[in-house]
Amino acid sequence: MEEELRAHLEMRTDLNRNAGMTPEQARLAALRQFGWVESIKEACREERGLTWVEHIAKDLRFGARMLGKHRGFTAIVILTLALGIGANTAIFSVVNAVLLRPLPYPDPDRLVMLWERSPERGLEQGLVSGPNYLDWKAQSKSFAEMAVCPGWQGSTEFNLILEDGVKKVPGTYASASLFKTFGVEPLLGRVFLPEEDQRQGNRAAVLSWHLWQRDFGGDRDVLGKTLRIDTYGRRDYTIVGVMPEGFGVPSQCELWLPLGWMGVSLTERRSAHWHHVFARLKDGATLEQAGVELNTIQKRLRQDHAGEAVGSEAAVEPLLDQAVGRKMKLAFFILWGVVAAVLLIACANVANLLLVRAAARDKEIAIRLALGASRARIIAQLLVESVMLGLGGGVAGLLLAHWAVKAFVAMAPADIPRLAEAHIDPAALGFTLLVSILTGTLFGLIPAWQFSRPDLNSSLKDSGHAHTGESAGLRPSRMRDALVIGEVALSLVLLTGAALMLQSFGQLLRAERGFRPGHLLVSELDFSVSGFTTWVQPTATRPQASLRRVLENLRAYPGVEFVGAVSALPRRDRNPPNQGFSIFDQPRVAPDARPTAEQKGITPDYLRAMGVPLLRGRWFTEADTLQARGVVLVNEAFARRIFPKEDPIGKFVTMGDGAAPLDATDQYGVAIWCQIVGVVGDLKTLTVEPLAVPEVYRPYWQWPMQNPVLVLRAMGEPAALASAIRAEVKTTIPQLPLPRVRTMDGLLGEVLAEPRWQTWLLSFFGAIAILLAAIGLYGVLAFSVRQRTHEIGIRMALGAQRRDAVWFVVAQGMRLTVIGVCIGTLGAFVLTRVMASLLYQIKPTDPLTLCAVVLLLMAVGFLASWVPARRAAMVQPAVALRCE
Repeated sequence: MEEELRAHLEMRTDLNRNAGMTPEQARLAALRQFGWVESIKEACREERGLTWVEHIAKDLRFGARMLGKHRGFTAIVILTLALGIGANTAIFSVVNAVLLRPLPYPDPDRLVMLWERSPERGLEQGLVSGPNYLDWKAQSKSFAEMAVCPGWQGSTEFNLILEDGVKKVPGTYASASLFKTFGVEPLLGRVFLPEEDQRQGNRAAVLSWHLWQRDFGGDRDVLGKTLRIDTYGRRDYTIVGVMPEGFGVPSQCELWLPLGWMGVSLTERRSAHWHHVFARLKDGATLEQAGVELNTIQKRLRQDHAGEAVGSEAAVEPLLDQAVGRKMKLAFFILWGVVAAVLLIACANVANLLLVRAAARDKEIAIRLALGASRARIIAQLLVESVMLGLGGGVAGLLLAHWAVKAFVAMAPADIPRLAEAHIDPAALGFTLLVSILTGTLFGLIPAWQFSRPDLNSSLKDSGHAHTGESAGLRPSRMRDALVIGEVALSLVLLTGAALMLQSFGQLLRAERGFRPGHLLVSELDFSVSGFTTWVQPTATRPQASLRRVLENLRAYPGVEFVGAVSALPRRDRNPPNQGFSIFDQPRVAPDARPTAEQKGITPDYLRAMGVPLLRGRWFTEADTLQARGVVLVNEAFARRIFPKEDPIGKFVTMGDGAAPLDATDQYGVAIWCQIVGVVGDLKTLTVEPLAVPEVYRPYWQWPMQNPVLVLRAMGEPAALASAIRAEVKTTIPQLPLPRVRTMDGLLGEVLAEPRWQTWLLSFFGAIAILLAAIGLYGVLAFSVRQRTHEIGIRMALGAQRRDAVWFVVAQGMRLTVIGVCIGTLGAFVLTRVMASLLYQIKPTDPLTLCAVVLLLMAVGFLASWVPARRAAMVQPAVALRCE
């Protein structure tokens, strides 16, 4: 019926034009003869009497009918927008949880951490010595409160003796001012009193909410009960308080013990940099003022204690920035920018779809304008429809975001603070609503603006092209081209960033770390329990004997190649070593000017188990005991720095000031000066970017520590020997807590988890971007082929070949792609400079990466152009000419 009415209308219009009317007059006369004009005018008069609320309600009803009528179009638009809006909502939820949401303490923006720094040594954030902390606290005027917790190895975990055995819990020794600094009151009982900071204070303990619920069943009568801790000696503590849920400073602590009772004295030597310091700024004090004041105090301390390693400067960092880290903060904002670009690409695709759809409605819009509808009403109607689409995309995006947040959290590194709290909350809902409305307005405004001012003469004439949008003129066509160019440019920017991250991650995987991680197992032993607290005295041989038996028994297991022990694995931060040393017969220097190195105790097979080569000299042997001459191995970085032009073998070194005679020993009979007997390869740090630092290795039997790490190299699959290590430790030393056994590959996986996560997300969104850009380019060219079917038919009727038709369409697509690539290249240079700090051994302007991305986009552009080009080549001239 509709086609018959349209045919009658076209016939009546032709008759009127033949009667001498203009095209507009002919069309209006035909409409009037069918009785449509009066009804439309009446509707316009009624509409002018409506309020703006009634206008919107009417537009909503009309928009719902139009969207329901074209269900396929509506579904495609909503799904496209859901992808972009859902990704942005998910990232907003993550960024809000980690970066934007204030810390759960009173006035959280006033909480800071204080550090010692030494730019000349490359140390930006170093632990603080006890005397420096006491002087800062006494002399500074910028801080309302200041608190301290130890940060050395072994101070962040306790052996809690329960009825069902020994359990390790994360904890810390804290000064009484810690809880006041954070402004948090206990849920039950009290916190530490100032007198409990002293070495002879009460043995008090404060529990976290989680520990109270998990191990004490949430018993409100827990106050006054005894808590037994077996770490550096077995002691009983009285539970005096329980903290509220969510408080776990620092690093998810579950148990707090007084600083004085563990034997830490804040008046130890000033060179012992052992402590984390937290502080609260006074009202009105700024970070800059506090930094200047602390550095003034530090300068005075350096003058007053010239013979000690005071530390050159102080640094003040906001607690939230400290918790997240600068690199992670930058990575989050880059990721947010990436998903925003994906949303822009999605909007450009939807805008192109709406331009095509509006082109099909060109005649309808022209008639409404010809009969008196204002341009503002046309724009409002089209915007209402696009906003409805945006809200539909927002609702669907929320469902995607709910799933995406869970996926982001599950794949993310475990050490990102507060990430587990990310969820779709009211803030995320508000963000989604705002983004949905803005995107609906953004992608709807372009077609609404373009098609609210059509050429009435072209739109109302009886041309069959009106249905294909050709009557819309060149402006919409240019706008569609501009949108595709923008999509290609944004895709190139995102793909360049993703490609650089992929290359950087590949470099990290291939990075030379100085050891062979394959077939390695590591297991930390805790000899801090009672009975193993004295290690180095000649008469206290039980701990060393127990460790020897464990190593000997494991060495006899089938499939074990080497097994050794070390006082500590390579460090997991990039701070320079802070242990000063001296070389015999070299001039003595001030403490702050001494060279520094890492010092570790190792058993003879440790370095061989790690796969570190011996470059010169000899290995340690089992004969290098406490009674033997003091010997050390040094790594290549040490030899290169200290003895660049001479052989270090035979030289004597001490981790001290070098004032003692060559044959001197300490109070335990351990030699102060040790002779260098070998040089080994660099065993680099367990950090994202491995670093070689000077290291000094001492025989473990001459310099044992209380928490050795077993390292076992297997001939086959190392995980099969994990149970053997646990069983051997349990059998030989039953009083020790059961050790945790991990593969070195797994440990490196934890180290590389953050760059792997960032790379995966950037690559994922880069792939989505290029897919959307390809779809957008294909859509524009397919519509162009449909528009120009008649033209292509004429060309082929006049002798053009099929390859000419193919080239005609492909050239159009490649022209848009090349322009987008050129613009995107400029944007890529900006993005890559911003993300330079996230890259490892890859230049932000790496030409090979950029060329590869450009070629990929050109290939995608060609494929997206080839499909509609093939369709154009199949046009039959006779059929195309009948389109008129």
